[in-house]
Amino acid sequence: MNETAVESQEKPVLDLNEKIRVLLVDDDRSLLKIAKQCLEMEAPLQVDTSLSVEEALKKLEKEKYDVIISDYQMPTKDGLEFLKELRAKDNKIPFIMFTGKGREEVAIKALNLGASQYLNKVGEAETVYAELAHSVTEQAKTRKAEEKQRESEEKFRNLFEKANDGLVFVDVSGRIVDVNQKAVEMAEKRKEDIIGKSFLDLGLVSSKDLLILVEKLKQQTSGKTTERFEFEIQKAAMGYVYHDTLRKKKDGSLIPVSVSAAPISVRDKLIGYVWLYKDISQQKVVEESLKESEERFRGLFAGGPEASVYLSPDFYIQDINRRFEQVFGYSLAEIKGKRLDDVIVQESKKEEAGMLNEKAVGGYVYHETVRRRKDGSFVPVSISAAPIVIKGQLSGTVGTYKDISDLRSAEQKLAVMNEKLRVVGGLTRHDIRNKLSVITGNTYLMKKKLKDHPEVLSSAKEMEFATAAIVELLEFARDYERLGVEELTYVDLEDSVGKAASLFMNNDRTKIANQCHGLIVLADSLLSKLFYNLIDNSLKHGSHVTRIGISCEESEDGLRLVYEDDGVGIAQEAKPKLFSEGYTTGNGTGYGLYLIKKMMEAYGWSIQETGLPGKGARFVIAIPKLNQQGKENYRLTSHRS
Repeated sequence: MNETAVESQEKPVLDLNEKIRVLLVDDDRSLLKIAKQCLEMEAPLQVDTSLSVEEALKKLEKEKYDVIISDYQMPTKDGLEFLKELRAKDNKIPFIMFTGKGREEVAIKALNLGASQYLNKVGEAETVYAELAHSVTEQAKTRKAEEKQRESEEKFRNLFEKANDGLVFVDVSGRIVDVNQKAVEMAEKRKEDIIGKSFLDLGLVSSKDLLILVEKLKQQTSGKTTERFEFEIQKAAMGYVYHDTLRKKKDGSLIPVSVSAAPISVRDKLIGYVWLYKDISQQKVVEESLKESEERFRGLFAGGPEASVYLSPDFYIQDINRRFEQVFGYSLAEIKGKRLDDVIVQESKKEEAGMLNEKAVGGYVYHETVRRRKDGSFVPVSISAAPIVIKGQLSGTVGTYKDISDLRSAEQKLAVMNEKLRVVGGLTRHDIRNKLSVITGNTYLMKKKLKDHPEVLSSAKEMEFATAAIVELLEFARDYERLGVEELTYVDLEDSVGKAASLFMNNDRTKIANQCHGLIVLADSLLSKLFYNLIDNSLKHGSHVTRIGISCEESEDGLRLVYEDDGVGIAQEAKPKLFSEGYTTGNGTGYGLYLIKKMMEAYGWSIQETGLPGKGARFVIAIPKLNQQGKENYRLTSHRS
């Protein structure tokens, strides 16, 4: 379908033969591939993809796009941070938030930050991508229309200011809105002395002639033909008539236009009028788009799957949706105009509710608690709330209540199931170890009895290797099961290193030197396992390691804990996969370093390997000063050497 531009040359606002450039941002590589193909099949779109906000920002510096589609939940920076950064740079590119179900609070915040639209990626692919492609096309049309409108306004303003004749804008009441420089010169007055006045106030036209002028201009603005007329003025006749109407193009269709008329004076004589018909189709498109956005927001609120309430700035109920009625049992007529806290908050939770109100005014807030229904029963809910700010002023607050009764029930069932799995897992490992002992015993007997049979000895060794691998996997399963279960406490690092080193007592050729005396870290009993795995890797893969050193260094950001050996180091091509699940360079199970990575995540630490191939392995563990709860991650006692 062809669209008509707002300019008189009838250029298309959006040429559908020219592809719309789209930047699609999502951290799921597979989804990006599918979404790109689907969108480009649905509409004339050219879709570029980015796996992160940082990558997208770099592309925006080099390329020009018509529309951005972004997921919400991504590493490093999420979709809301992306949108906020764009709008902070005054980048007004249409932005569609495209994410999964259960993100109503994200939708509200996205719209407040200036998102053009919010769409759900969950659903039938044909419907989802058809709707998304349609939205992209419509947003691109609107943006093109807005750009055309700005260009048109700039051109008109330039013509107005630089016109050789005096021009003046007058509203329907006869008050002067604006004048150009030529009109100011003709009137021999200052511009500020003209704006806001009428012709009569300025004394340029006599009362009798002013009535004639107004009547003639009214006739022309109503479409009537007027004969030439003349009258005397003290300086010059200045006037402007503006009117919105509908006019016919050659095919008989109606388009919205603004009609303007102005007198032309030569040597202080009025000789006629200039009429201007301006196509305002673009403005109507923008107005319709705004109306659709408002209706979309209203639909999102009213038809949302979670209970929602719209509050005034002082937290009085203005509106609720159908789901709110279902969850709490109130109709809008019963509670409109009442304070929310007086309706659904029990007395013991009033202080908590006041705290949440304060946080909601300042920004997004999330909290899990209990609220009261109309019948007096209580329902566990997760509360999401965010302010609605219009032109820098707080207009109100939107709160969303999700009934998490099923979630609480599921959590209790999960706790019971986890306990069962823990017991079963312990019993299973115990039985497997017993059976492995039988296998290793029989393997030993085979080697003794059949030592003159090389092929049997070779098979026996392979059985021993396999048995040892099974033991390591059982150890990994046991340790992995314990991850995140123990409460973190302060552990002496030197003791943990000592316990790990004591398990390698028969190794006389390797010296283990710990320089981190007096260092206490927030960890659990698995910390010694971390050092055991590192030492075990050095001895197995380092090839003649003679020294292992552990040191630490404090900085403004926190503590750097360094483990290094003097072995052969780690090949460059192996480094990217070093901490991957199941990755091994030789005869290991590939779970030692993977377990260390998971331990780091549980502690809130990070680890990377920085050694040089051929010079030894070097692992640097970064420990922040504080954890996410604001608690110290480490302490350095006075006896540290």
